Amino acid sequence: MRPILISSLLYLFFIIFFFEAASAQAARRKIEGFEFYFLDDWNKQKNPDKLLEIFADKFVTEIRSESERLEKRIPQDVRIFISENSEVFRKYSGQSGSVAAFYSPESNKFFFQNPESLAKRGILDTVIKHEICHFLAPESKSETSFWMQESYCESLYPTNPKPTSVDLKFPWSWEKFDEECIKEIQTRNGAKKKILYQKLFLWGSWFLKTKGEARFRAFIEAPNPEIQNIYSQFIKSRY
Repeated sequence: MRPILISSLLYLFFIIFFFEAASAQAARRKIEGFEFYFLDDWNKQKNPDKLLEIFADKFVTEIRSESERLEKRIPQDVRIFISENSEVFRKYSGQSGSVAAFYSPESNKFFFQNPESLAKRGILDTVIKHEICHFLAPESKSETSFWMQESYCESLYPTNPKPTSVDLKFPWSWEKFDEECIKEIQTRNGAKKKILYQKLFLWGSWFLKTKGEARFRAFIEAPNPEIQNIYSQFIKSRY
């Protein structure tokens, strides 16, 4: 009985794994070292291959454009996953279903919500550019660099509504602002997250305008004590 039981369990595991893999990667496309996958647990999408083709062409066009603008070579062996719905996105990316997209530098993978849904919201192009911005940004070497990179990409390609209130309060010192951003960047509180991203947009936009993109990227790569003086200038420009 035991060999039969083991064989049955192995067969069941194979069936589950096979259908999970088959349904989760219903369509695949490869372009110039980029591998695109369509994730669909329930196979509801009528034509995933066409959707994947359109998205892949758009993504490759955007990444070529951004790499040329930055004069930066495009890394290869990247995998990009687009999801049928928010549940599939949450399951495979590990992010909240309210997040539009996510790039993981550890695994070198992109995860996107359904492109048709993002297009209906009018944010598809910006979301693609925002995640590519993270992909081509200098490597973050500290907690400060992590949120500074988010500020950089959000100011270039905002994925959240731009601030409409002048009442946003910034701490007077760089240390306090850094501490606040390190803490809040991980929050799952939607209201706090919205306020933080408004601040990151304002700070990043001011930095880009007054100090330039090359300097911003340098600070992301290697934090410098000079940032304290730059932040003081930012505070004086607001108050």
